[in-house]
Amino acid sequence: MPMISRLIATLLAAAFIGLAAVPNVYAQTKENTERVASPSSFLEACAEKIEARGRLRFCGEYFREKLGPQADALLYLRDRITGLRASHEEASAEKYESFLSAIYIVAFLTIVSIVLVASDRRIKGTAKWASLTTSVALLIVIGVMAIGWLGKYRAEYAAQVELGILRDRIEAEAAQVISTGKDITPEMVIAWSTELSSIGRRFAENYSDASPLPELERFHTQ
Repeated sequence: MPMISRLIATLLAAAFIGLAAVPNVYAQTKENTERVASPSSFLEACAEKIEARGRLRFCGEYFREKLGPQADALLYLRDRITGLRASHEEASAEKYESFLSAIYIVAFLTIVSIVLVASDRRIKGTAKWASLTTSVALLIVIGVMAIGWLGKYRAEYAAQVELGILRDRIEAEAAQVISTGKDITPEMVIAWSTELSSIGRRFAENYSDASPLPELERFHTQ
């Protein structure tokens, strides 16, 4: 019986040691897996985005992994800038198409109407001058509107370019912070936010100066 008791005790001790070793083995395996799967550079972390864009491009996963909670402000500003830039890009294309329409379509029809009225001998005296004056006035209005569309396009395009430059600056400075092992400071975030506010203010001023008529709905998407 003492022999059997010692044998049972030995087996139980071995079982407990094995069970205790399982969590350590699992933890080591998990740690090794995470370390191997963790990208070491943005070229690895952003490989899919780089391939899709056809050029080097940072992604949110890289900053989130490397900076942790510090990436929150950066990712918010980056997402906000990306959304605004896409909105300005779409609006600039729309304004440019409107400008071309005003120049090449409406203005052409107005000039044709002036020529027809001037060459029609059945319209005489005051009626002819009234028709010509109306056509010229319409042409002037169209010209003013076309200049306004062109000014709006320039405001949208300038904001689009400035936002792209700011986004590149944020990404480059954040990457420099990561490579040197430093932290993103509140001063850096304040500087980025201040520049974003300045771009928005310049756009609002340029857009309002270019628009002969108020367009409050344009700013609802901002």
